[in-house]
Amino acid sequence: MKQFVKGFHHFGLPTADMEATIAFYRKLGAEIVFETVVTEAGQPCRVVHLQVSNLYVEAYERDPVAGVTGAIDHLAVSTDDIEGAFSEAKRLGLPFVKEEIGVSDYWPGTARWFHLVGPSGEHIEFAQG
Repeated sequence: MKQFVKGFHHFGLPTADMEATIAFYRKLGAEIVFETVVTEAGQPCRVVHLQVSNLYVEAYERDPVAGVTGAIDHLAVSTDDIEGAFSEAKRLGLPFVKEEIGVSDYWPGTARWFHLVGPSGEHIEFAQG
């Protein structure tokens, strides 16, 4: 199957508050690239696709929102400037899991990182190294 996998495509994000989700990802630099309403189980479901660089988020608002913790804990994005990303996240007032840049000693080489929390509880990691 390796020959069919080109890279990350998107992650699906159930949300109870689409406007808060859009606002959060816009602070990360995302733009809305597609928006629609579909019918799921006889109910309307608003779907918004947001993109920043090669990160593609498919947010969908429905009731009830799947709020159970799954096997995926966080989504990580690469950066070449961890300090700059951290400072900008602070300036924008984005919520942190822990307001500090962490250092991983188990990762090959030295990785530095921090986690933000989105409005639906999702964790977005910024990682360098």
